[in-house]
Order: sequence, then C-alpha cells, then structure tokens
Amino acid sequence: MVQIIDFLLAILPILVVFVGLVFFKKGGTFMGVVGWLLTLAIAVLFFKTSLDIALYASFAGVLASLGISLMVLFTILQVTMMDVTGAIKSITEFIKTIAAEKYEQIMLLNVGMGSFLVSIGATPVTMLPPIMIALGFSPVAAIALPCLGYDPLTSFSLLAVPIKSPSDAFGLNVNLLAQNVTLFLPVIATGLSLGMLWVADGWNGVKKGFIPSIVAGLTMGFASIFFVRFFPEYLNLTGVFSGLLAIVALLLLRIVQGKPIFIKKETRQKAVAADGGARLPLWRALTPWVLLVAFCVIISIPDINKGLYDLLGTTQKIHVVGDQFIDLKLFTQAYVWVLVSTVIAAPFLLRTKADAVKTMKVWAKRAWSPTVAAMVFFAIAYIMFWSAKSVTDGKLVAVDATMNMNYVIGVAIASYVGALLFPFVSPLMGLFGGFVSGSETSSNVMFYKILETATGKLEMAGNLMQVFAAHAVAGGIASGIAVAKIVNAAAVIDQIGMEGDVIRKSAPVIIVLTLLTGIMLAAWIMLF
Repeated sequence: MVQIIDFLLAILPILVVFVGLVFFKKGGTFMGVVGWLLTLAIAVLFFKTSLDIALYASFAGVLASLGISLMVLFTILQVTMMDVTGAIKSITEFIKTIAAEKYEQIMLLNVGMGSFLVSIGATPVTMLPPIMIALGFSPVAAIALPCLGYDPLTSFSLLAVPIKSPSDAFGLNVNLLAQNVTLFLPVIATGLSLGMLWVADGWNGVKKGFIPSIVAGLTMGFASIFFVRFFPEYLNLTGVFSGLLAIVALLLLRIVQGKPIFIKKETRQKAVAADGGARLPLWRALTPWVLLVAFCVIISIPDINKGLYDLLGTTQKIHVVGDQFIDLKLFTQAYVWVLVSTVIAAPFLLRTKADAVKTMKVWAKRAWSPTVAAMVFFAIAYIMFWSAKSVTDGKLVAVDATMNMNYVIGVAIASYVGALLFPFVSPLMGLFGGFVSGSETSSNVMFYKILETATGKLEMAGNLMQVFAAHAVAGGIASGIAVAKIVNAAAVIDQIGMEGDVIRKSAPVIIVLTLLTGIMLAAWIMLF
C-alpha cells in the first residue's frame, strides 16, 4: 500500500500538468510553473528532500535547459525577423513552386527537412510552423506536424547528444546503443509518417498520402541503420544523412511516377510583397538558415569543436552545489550560432528601422513564454532526479535511494508488471520522461539507472541495452506531445493556448507508436 501511495505522489505533478493542459486547456507555461511548485512541495514533504536541495536542483535544471531554452529564445528571434521582413513569404513561395501535393509537403518539410534541421542543432518546431501556416495548414496541424516529423531521429538530434550524454555519463558504448536504437526506426519512422497524415486530415489523409509516407519513413529508417553501421565515426551526422536522403527519395518518387518536380513557370504567381514592392530574393531570405547550417556543420568537426570548447575551458562550468557542475559548453552550443547567424543576416533582411523595431517587439511578445516553459520542465526533471539526496562531504549523495522519485516510479512499475510486461513499460517510461522534461536527453539520463535497477531485479540485465534503446526511441516519440516543444511551435504563429488541442490530436499517434515500440522490444527479447 505504501509503495502505491509513494508511486502516486511521485507522478502526481505530471498528472496535474497533463490534466490542466488537455482537459482544462491551460497554457503550457502556466501548467509548467504549477507542476514545478507541486514537484517542489512533494519532494520536500514526502521524499526526504531538503528545500535547499530542491531549489539547487531547480537551478541546475534551468542551467541544463539552456541548450534548449536559449535555442528557443534565439530561434524565435531569427524566425520573427524573417517573418517581419518577408523572408518566410519568399521561402514559402519557392516551396510552392515544388510540384508537391499537400501530403508530400508534409513529408518533405516535417520528416525530411525537420530531421535534417534538428540533427544539426536547429529547431524545426520554431522554424517550420510559419511556413506550414503560409502553405494553408490549420493552426493545429502547423503546430503538431513539425513537433512530430523529426521524432524518430530525436536520438540523433543536436549531433546525437541524446545518446551521447548518457553514454558519457554511464560509460556505455555509444555505437552499440545507436545500433540498437536504429533497429526500431524503419517501423517507427513509417508509423509516424502515417500518423502525421492522420493528424493532418484523418483517414482520408492517410489514404491520399500513403505511398509518400511509406517511402519517407522506410528511407529514413533504413538510412539510419546503414549510416550507423558503416560510418560509426560520423555517428553525429546520422540524422543529417537520413533526413536529406528522405527528401531525395520523395523527389525521386515523383520522377518515377512521371510527375514534375517543379511547376511550370507560367503557372507561378509574380513574387510581390505585401506592400506592393518586390519580394525578397530567395538567396537573401535564406541567408540566416544557410549561415546556421554552415556553422552547425563546421562546429560538428571534432577538432574545431574541441578548439571552440577550449577557448573558455573550465570557466564555463557553473558550480551548483557539492560536486555538481553544469558545463555550458558555450561556443559548441547551437543556440550561440543561431544568434550569430541572425546578427550577420540582419543587414540582408532588415530594410528599415521600423522592421528592426517591429522584430524586437514581436520577439519580446512571442519568446518569453516558451523560454520559461523549457526552463521549468527541466527544473521539474531535476527535482525528481535529485530527490532524496543531500550534500555530504562535498558530494551530492542519496539519503535514501529507495525514496528517489524516479526510483519509486521505476521500481513500482517493475514490481507490478513483472518481466513479461516490462518491455512495454520501458518505452512508457521514455514517453513519461520525454513529456515531463521536453527532452529525450534529460529522459535518458534520468532513467538509465532506474532501468538498470529494474532489469537487474527482473533478471533481464543481459537485455539492458535493448531496453534502454526502446526507452530512448519512446523518449523521442514523446516530442510530439512535449509541452515545451508545443509551446515553442505555438508561440511563433501567435497561437499560445492551443497546446491542449494539439496534445489531444497527437496523443493517439504517440501512444500507439509507444506501444508498438514495446511490442518490438518484447519480440526482440523473446526471439533473440
């Protein structure tokens, strides 16, 4: 009975956030703050956590979130500048010249381009929604689809940080983990592509876009398997390779079907801006993104990456408490280069002082909410991670490891479901972690030790790598309903408050794919 009560208390903040979003239609930032306060209170009152440790954990979470929260802040600045100056319209008009039907546009932009962008450190959830709106998609679809499109390759986002971080922290073989992750992807990527069509237009959408979605999903899935196995030294570029190959496959499909790639010139509309003047040339409109892609590729080169890190070295390690530090790794973080690319591109886009003033005003209005949301969800994750811990002899150690909130959740689930059903639980924990923190990276780091403990208790230690891979895949799938990401996407098209509608629409797809991941894991363990 006590175990059940502890379990319910540990997951209560997440249940409250979910109910507030989905059923009471509250905003993601508001519910994030509510969830943080509730997590703080529960950790202190019921899980042997002092108030100062809970606050230090929150501070650590905010620092750890900067790779995402500042990415959101500066990406919204970049996208806002592109929106105000007409760059988004120019890019959209070019996309319209590609003779792709609506359902092919979903695959090209959100699956192919989205996977490419997230892999180099860019954020499709803030870059693509304005384009989706301009192409005629509904606000719900414009928010939901960019959040769903790159999910299968989330493990390889930010140059593979989600699987590199736990591998570095716990001494895992990152190439072996990557190989295990990719084995799920042909099925999951294809399922998610079909699910996106359902989100956009129900079963009619699935019927009309069936072939492009199958091509995009299978290409991306098998490309990732091939790249990881034959080019392990370039593991961090797996998403780049797979996303671009999916785009190529979709364009080749049109050629095979005897369809043109570009529409005829005489059917194109004249490129005229809203004020009647000439619209921005495409090369100028794309300047921020071209610069960003170039910078992200350059900083992914190992020697350059190390050199950039060494510029500040240990001075960028922020001490939190005890032996806990957060390494900001400033010059190797994509958000720095988003800001740099924005500043460099500004003279090419901003034509008047009024454009600059409007950009800053709209940015201030759009950016604060999703930035805060990213921070508070990381704070929640870290409070749960640090619960039942204290500083002893200068080190953060467990007061009672059995009272750690994550441990309570993991062990309770393992105890009640047993070895037979545990393969289904591991992906659900990934879904849970991804939803809570908005980050597969955070979920993977938080839950690895729980999975290690649970598999040991269930005499499944030999399957730990497969179990952890399934957890990572589901953590990526969770991006489709992660509040922080949905808030980001909603903010750039001024649709804050629509988070609950998006979650309700995407949740069935996310749940089905998470269960499918569990089925694949169970079959894998039983057969091999």
